[in-house]
Amino acid sequence: MGKGGIENRVEQLKGDLNPFYARLRLGGLYDSRVGSSTNGVDIGSDTGFATTLSAGWQAPIEGAFGFRTDYGGYASFYQDFNEYDVIDQSISLEPQYTKGQLTYSLPVAYGYALEDNKTDYVKYTVSPTLTYLIPQTNQAVAFYGIGAIIDDRDHSAYDEDAKTAGAGCAYILFFKDVSTIRLSLDYQHSKYDEAVLGYEPTSTSTDKRTDDNLVAGLDIQYQLTNFFGIYTNYSFIHSTSNVDLYEYNRHLVEAGIAFKY
Repeated sequence: MGKGGIENRVEQLKGDLNPFYARLRLGGLYDSRVGSSTNGVDIGSDTGFATTLSAGWQAPIEGAFGFRTDYGGYASFYQDFNEYDVIDQSISLEPQYTKGQLTYSLPVAYGYALEDNKTDYVKYTVSPTLTYLIPQTNQAVAFYGIGAIIDDRDHSAYDEDAKTAGAGCAYILFFKDVSTIRLSLDYQHSKYDEAVLGYEPTSTSTDKRTDDNLVAGLDIQYQLTNFFGIYTNYSFIHSTSNVDLYEYNRHLVEAGIAFKY
């Protein structure tokens, strides 16, 4: 959401892009804090396997208005803590309006997540986005808002339905062989239906749980051919909350092979 589509948009301006695209990544994963966003349990670090599939269609740009649709799927399989294996899928629709080097778009997405092969949550997201293509360069920046509703469906003791609001920005640099470097920074504020005392029995606070997340990311993909490459990415998540279990710093590192069509 939000930063998605910058790569496709820049490539399309070259005039030789297939409107259909697909990307598959397969790699190793290191997570410094498994469980930090699942069931409120901090169980330590682990390694595992991660895969990401993204595919979509960009309507050819022949005027001011455009349209794209995207599918994104992510799965992680931990070595020691497989009860935290995640499968997260989403589909989005994105109307677009272009004026000069600026593109205004409104991605609307539906997400469905599983944990340990059981339904975890459903998420509805809207992300108004402004993308600027830097003239005479293979660079772009995007600024976007984030609004989401989380429908908790894991049947746990916690009522973790939530509303999220936030904003973010992304920068991407292309090289002549279509290798890329992407930098991103997101901030999100989430308010849950569950009260603090639901997580902390000794607490007398009836305030709702609130989290503030700051997420910084670096993603590098190096193309060995037009269809095959290697990648690495790093994400740092800083979370503050009025529930102690959700006060943490988390590091995620991936590296592996990438296929592109």
